[in-house]
Amino acid sequence: MTDLKPDRPDRFLMPDLVRAFALFGIAVVNVAGFAQPLTTGFHAGGLDRPADQFAYGAVATLFLMKSYPLFSMMFGAGLHYQQLAAERANVDLRPRYFRRMAALLVLGGLHFIFFWIGDILITYGLLGALLFTLRGASVPGLVRTGAILIALNTVLLLCLAGLLWGAERSAPGQLAGYERMTADSLRAFGEGSFLDVARYRFVLLPTILVSLIGQQGLSVFGFFCFGLAAANSGAISRPDAPIWRRCRRIFLPLGLTGSLVGALILLQAHSSVDSTYLFGCAVMMGFSAFGALGYMGLIAASAHKAGPIRRFAARAGSASLTAYLLQSVILSVIFTGYGLGAFGRLSAGEAIAVAAAAAVLSLAFVAVWRGFAARGPMEVLLRRVTYWGRA
Repeated sequence: MTDLKPDRPDRFLMPDLVRAFALFGIAVVNVAGFAQPLTTGFHAGGLDRPADQFAYGAVATLFLMKSYPLFSMMFGAGLHYQQLAAERANVDLRPRYFRRMAALLVLGGLHFIFFWIGDILITYGLLGALLFTLRGASVPGLVRTGAILIALNTVLLLCLAGLLWGAERSAPGQLAGYERMTADSLRAFGEGSFLDVARYRFVLLPTILVSLIGQQGLSVFGFFCFGLAAANSGAISRPDAPIWRRCRRIFLPLGLTGSLVGALILLQAHSSVDSTYLFGCAVMMGFSAFGALGYMGLIAASAHKAGPIRRFAARAGSASLTAYLLQSVILSVIFTGYGLGAFGRLSAGEAIAVAAAAAVLSLAFVAVWRGFAARGPMEVLLRRVTYWGRA
């Protein structure tokens, strides 16, 4: 992220608009993990009504495995902006960059334990450190690397789905442990105090982290590469670049069509840990790059004119770390037992509506904040660590 205010004409709107759009999608996708046990998702009674099935299918088609890729691409683009800032200051980028990654690891750990079991910041801190090795890679090389990694992640999910399918049929009793995990989750999130829930998440941190990196790490790094390539090529700062026209005209329809197929498969699953669900996720992953790049092209088309609504949305996207953490706080308070106690009680449609409202509220709050402050509060904290005390 650059240091320019989104209201200034020399700051490009497109990256911040992409972040704002991605944050909305992340909220409506992640709400399944806030509202229900990870082992069941909404498949244990939350999809009984046609309206809930429609809402779940719509979110899967429009946002699942497209929102975090958009966010990841902007993270990758951030390395380019940080390189430019270091060159302008005539300083070595390495200390700044790795302090930033270390800060993300710490923030991510705290975020995971106290608010959201699906935190992405730890993954970003770890894989972001690895991305530093590609800072001098060519644009074609980054694109090829990203495409290969996303394809490998798709194959990995297909293999996991196949292995799970075999296990479900050869040794179904070995999967009974999921029922115990579901009961533990309902008890912790539905009845536990703030510290009880924190302890529960802390115990699960190693398992969840390995699972997240194992199932999505390759694609996350692949989208880092796409974002860095877009920034290095200058396309991210040129909404009228030909690539974005091709993305919205060709990639977006292809990506959404494939995602619709994946969503229909997900609706046939019995839980979020069975082979059908994983197969649906693999289909989603296979089309994720087309959908995400298609959305980039669509957002590029709207970034030509800096009207008041676009600038307001861009202000929210310019403080994406604050908005991301804030929506986790809101959803955690709504669904946990120490808050409003909605865990396990809302259907898919109801929970998605709550998440949409939380996303809009958090983005609006951050946009208003940025109207009066140079940066979001969490961005100030991150910069103090990155620049060793200077915000």
